[in-house]
Amino acid sequence: MSPVRRLLPLFLTLALALAAAAPLALRAETITVEESQKVAEARRIIAEVERDQEAQAENFAGLLDLREKIEPVRDTLREIVGALQQRLTAENAQLSELGPAPAAGAPAEAADVAASRRQKQDTVGEIERHLRATRALLVQAEQIWGEINEARRELFTSRIFAHQNSILYPRFWRQLVEISLPNLRARLGFKAEELSRGMSRGDAWPVIGGLAGLSLVTAGLLTWARRRFERFRASAIAGGEEAPSKARIVALAYLVLAMRALPYLAVSLLIWIAVARFDVGPEDIQTFLLGLAGAVLVYGLATGATHAVFSPRHAAYRVLKTDDGTAGRSVLFLDVVLATYLVGLVMLGVVQLAETHLSVTVAVTALVSLWVTVTGAALLLRYKPRFADPPVSGLIALPLHLMRPFFWVLALVIIGSLLMGFIALSGFVVGRTLATAIILCLAVLIYVAIDTVFYDAVAPGAKANATLSSAFGVRPATVDLAGTVIGGMLRVATVLFTILVLFSPWGLEFGNLNPFEDVFFGVRFGEVRGWLGAAGIAVILFSAGLLVTRLFVSWLDGQLLPRTGLNDGVRHSVTTVAGYAGFLVAMTVALAVAGVQLQNVALVAGALSVGIGFGLQQVVQNFVAGLIVLAERPIRVGDTIVVKGEEGKVTKISVRATELTLGENSTVIVPNSDIVSSIVKNRSLVDATHRATVRLSVARDSDLDSVFDILRRAGEEHANVLKTSAPSVSIVRVSEVGIDFDLSVLCDRVSNLDRVRSDLYRAILTAFRAAGIGLAEARTIVIPSGPSS
Repeated sequence: MSPVRRLLPLFLTLALALAAAAPLALRAETITVEESQKVAEARRIIAEVERDQEAQAENFAGLLDLREKIEPVRDTLREIVGALQQRLTAENAQLSELGPAPAAGAPAEAADVAASRRQKQDTVGEIERHLRATRALLVQAEQIWGEINEARRELFTSRIFAHQNSILYPRFWRQLVEISLPNLRARLGFKAEELSRGMSRGDAWPVIGGLAGLSLVTAGLLTWARRRFERFRASAIAGGEEAPSKARIVALAYLVLAMRALPYLAVSLLIWIAVARFDVGPEDIQTFLLGLAGAVLVYGLATGATHAVFSPRHAAYRVLKTDDGTAGRSVLFLDVVLATYLVGLVMLGVVQLAETHLSVTVAVTALVSLWVTVTGAALLLRYKPRFADPPVSGLIALPLHLMRPFFWVLALVIIGSLLMGFIALSGFVVGRTLATAIILCLAVLIYVAIDTVFYDAVAPGAKANATLSSAFGVRPATVDLAGTVIGGMLRVATVLFTILVLFSPWGLEFGNLNPFEDVFFGVRFGEVRGWLGAAGIAVILFSAGLLVTRLFVSWLDGQLLPRTGLNDGVRHSVTTVAGYAGFLVAMTVALAVAGVQLQNVALVAGALSVGIGFGLQQVVQNFVAGLIVLAERPIRVGDTIVVKGEEGKVTKISVRATELTLGENSTVIVPNSDIVSSIVKNRSLVDATHRATVRLSVARDSDLDSVFDILRRAGEEHANVLKTSAPSVSIVRVSEVGIDFDLSVLCDRVSNLDRVRSDLYRAILTAFRAAGIGLAEARTIVIPSGPSS
């Protein structure tokens, strides 16, 4: 047998095997191994969270942990569902290209086409099965996530509005003294013994003692350094300029913040190291120590921020614009209240560590809230300003004059809550108020830093501007413009971040919250909508939209556009269009929230257009003409125009009319339709220069050379006549009365035209008198009467 015949069976076997494996190789992958593993892990986590959900229903931190477990599962399942959906779409597209199977009695199709169709159908069915299962799992995860959030809202609300005995209730205090405080002492003794036993088993006591000593030494050194810095700062301020630069004020403010916060930061860091690296006791004691470290750090940042912003002893270096009395009272109040609040937090931590009666927690919260209110009231009542209108200084103006009425409202709420038994509510109000004050102080520091770095430091002529323009090869104005844009974006980000943090539920004992996910946490939007109604929400959103639009237009007009090199007319057009665009956006959003469909508005407007068309014809005409004026810019703000016999300077262009300021200081309102449809003389459309002509008539016997010389010299010597264009003197007419001369000069600005003409007349007439040149006099011709008949 030849070698070819021996290999032929082997070739046939390989061909059949490849043919059989071809459909499997061409079959698309329905779900990957990695995706299957992720789905299985998600199913396990969902089951675990669902099992622990009921057990953690009264634990705020536990519910937060469950939410943090379920959120990555939601994201993973969404990604898998998206991938499966794309895979299913692709397979359906390929299946549609193969077409349907032949009908009964029709010619049979090719075997490979039928096999491909069956394969695609099986693949589509398997992908659909995986997709349904994954979607069901995603829906379950979404439901659990919603239930956890709902449980946290209910727990948050129940704790805030929990009703206890009033502070005026004698039985409450008697129970506190006779039962709760002895129980607290016993529980603390038990915890101390437990801590002692746990630390005696190792070398924890020497470590804790060493860290405590190191903390005291570090805090002492940093406190000494802070006092030295204060003396250095005072001497530097005394020897510096009376009006320091903005950069110097901001730099010293941040130094004050750092020097005041560093001692507390060091203590907090050492406590954290002791808990993280060494065994200092049971888990609940470690949790208490970590909470203590966090409270000390927050206190340091808070007191540093208040002193940096208000600068009570050095008015010239104050960031927040206010008078000395308000600055001193604010710093004193915040220092006392923050220290009281820190003590209250530590006491609440001790009470929670001891797991004693609820009445102790209620008493501590009530005393802290009452002390804060009494301290603020005493400072406000005892303060008597030395001046009726004290001088203010600072960089940023905030409505601090509202602090007094705002405090009294809060005081009434706190006292009322304490008297009615809502102790947790009073503590929550105190905590939120203090957190708001500190967050605003930190936000002010960030805001002025952004303003200093991106507006002042890169302004034309600054050293940083020259360095950046040289490094990037751009003009200094471009660097200034880029800094303005970046600074504006960072300002918006700072304001948004501050708002998100302020609306998060800060309080005494409500767990760690994510401000980006817990904004308006305690109240759902649907509930707010139910309280205010759709119209109320729409009015609030419309008002907020108008406020944002006004701030944006103000930033455009005051910060960005002046740095672009555009003229006043273009800047006015941009700000006007931006203002109307913001108004339309705010109106559209408000109508959508109110449930008004825009197509319905269009239908109603169309139905009413016939009836009111004649009445609004002029309004619409002026509106369209205003848009044309803003777009084509035949006139601009600052131009001097003549329209309908009125000449004046354009001061404002709106979509309905244009305002002109006349030379007599009166204002003329010109409808935009008149500007578009009539002849308008724009004296400054191309440039601001304008030619002024002075005409005089001299006697026929005057010396013409002297007249030419006087007129030319008067034009050349005037300060507002451009030297680039020589004055032109010409004889325009010779009559029996005299010789008429025209002096034509190019004035630098249209606004100086009348003054230049008046000055030229005065100078020429004075020179004529000195040279003995007389003006032409009109002759009176007497016609004698004829002889009487």
